[in-house]
Amino acid sequence: MSNKTLKVGVIGVGSMGRNHLRVLSTMRDYELVGCFDINEDNCKTYAALYDVIAYDSPEEAYQSVDVITIATPSFLHKEYAVAAATAGCHVLVEKPIALSIEDGQQIIDACRQTGVRLCIGHIERFNPAVSTMQQILAQEELLSIDIQRMSPFYGRATDSSVVEDLMIHDIDILNAITDSPIKRIESHGVLVYTNKLDFAQSLITYENGLVASLTASRVTESKIRSARISTRNCFVSVDYLNRTVDISRKTNFLLDVGYPVQYSQENIIEKVFVPINEPLRNEFEHFAHCIKTGDEIATSGEAGLKALELCHLIEDSALIVKG
Repeated sequence: MSNKTLKVGVIGVGSMGRNHLRVLSTMRDYELVGCFDINEDNCKTYAALYDVIAYDSPEEAYQSVDVITIATPSFLHKEYAVAAATAGCHVLVEKPIALSIEDGQQIIDACRQTGVRLCIGHIERFNPAVSTMQQILAQEELLSIDIQRMSPFYGRATDSSVVEDLMIHDIDILNAITDSPIKRIESHGVLVYTNKLDFAQSLITYENGLVASLTASRVTESKIRSARISTRNCFVSVDYLNRTVDISRKTNFLLDVGYPVQYSQENIIEKVFVPINEPLRNEFEHFAHCIKTGDEIATSGEAGLKALELCHLIEDSALIVKG
């Protein structure tokens, strides 16, 4: 395993790109070299904040680093990712991999042809609550899963629907915990503030009998990130925001406390210990490790494309109404 520090540049200094700069500037595996944004003033402001180069062009960035992270609007992902890969840079591109299957495949092909590594920024997979949940579910027979992801309307990411913007996180998690073929998809969606779906619900039935209910909203004032999973042996409740995992199990325990009546405890609740780590830092650590060792990337280009394909199936099946 190489101990080389990876020189990294960030393309796009919007809200997510600024998080990239903040985290990368503090990591041992990376040397943050610079950033590029089409808004020159923003680029110079954040370059000065982190004492790095404000690149005049993305090409200048590609020539000076080992790794490029891309946090631009989704419709620009292919342009920057293909160019970075062609220049020989490893690429981390924020989700979705692209807005079309064709563009996503071109990114994967460009990285494969030049031998660079590709990671898709499905950050929720690196949430300690989610990784803890995956470890638990690997030992269980899944019956149903209900995931809710609700947010207020921030006016960002309007080039994509709420399915590609928010629900895709849960689609990626769902893909990671089941490999059964899909039997049926039933979806509904509402247009509220944009000409794309701002609220969506989907019920996915799998060939192995698993039923998954996904709800995503960018028009809900409360911010909710939760999953509730029924298995044959237990019920698992996950709060992604507070990073808690609870497991309920049935028991026939009888308690005699000396009173005239006896008490029975019908279930027990286990509070699972969840590590306190920032998901974005975990994601960057994972990518650096895979670059240096050649290990498989959990959120690979293929995983990103698979998530996008299911997004499109959900959108295509949706009964749409105007809110």
